[in-house]
Amino acid sequence: MKMPIIHPVSEATLSLLMKDLPQSLLLVGPVGVGLGATAQYIARQIGDVSFTVLPEKDDKVNIEKGVISVDSIRRLYQQTRSIQTGKRVIVIDYAERMGTSAQNAFLKLLEEPGEGTYFILVTHSPSRLLPTITSRAQLLELRPITRAQSETLLDALKVNDATKRTQLLFMADGLPAELTRLVSDEAYFESRASIVRDARDILQGTTYKKLVVAQKYKDNREAALTLLIDACSILRRSISAKPQEGLIAQIDALLFAHQQIQANGNIRLCLARLVI
Repeated sequence: MKMPIIHPVSEATLSLLMKDLPQSLLLVGPVGVGLGATAQYIARQIGDVSFTVLPEKDDKVNIEKGVISVDSIRRLYQQTRSIQTGKRVIVIDYAERMGTSAQNAFLKLLEEPGEGTYFILVTHSPSRLLPTITSRAQLLELRPITRAQSETLLDALKVNDATKRTQLLFMADGLPAELTRLVSDEAYFESRASIVRDARDILQGTTYKKLVVAQKYKDNREAALTLLIDACSILRRSISAKPQEGLIAQIDALLFAHQQIQANGNIRLCLARLVI
């Protein structure tokens, strides 16, 4: 299996770790940077046997709404008790989806891993893991890739249109998994492009347009969070071109709204406050 595209600094660290893989590895980084692909690469290169634990709902894998339950971890515990020749690598993807009970059960696994068993915990939100787990794992942070790497990836994906490349780099510069998805899934690209347009409206539109945007996203928390991140990106580019104190205050307001929505605040009210 070919190594995924990762930042040169992260690649150098990964190469060193793979020479003597720690019993527990905590793989973190921004959404779209390719954590899952990197975890699978490590598992296949190192393990004689490897398998992945994913969030489930109603006994089926469900990435959007599933959780990693305490029962899943207990089953995993029983599996690791079996006799195994060679190295066994277990990937816990979306590790932050483990509740407190599941994390406590997993902690027992870390304390009694079984001979030849290695764990890779994959998460974009390491703060949601118990300190007793993170302290037992070697941290590997995947940085966003360089602009040159992003450009090379777009070349490999045969994206030649200059306007499309600009749009893609605005939405996902440094994020190889996200760039690949945007190129390969036109419907997803159009959905993201629509959010970027709405982000411009929330910044530059009339009061009416801004309220329309707030209403549009009132029932979609994930999209609302993406909207605010895109708006911040637009402002940061404006600041880079021409620093203005007012723009910095806008970014602070956007980040506060993002924090409130992420903490389960009322989406419409949080967005409406940006307008008023």
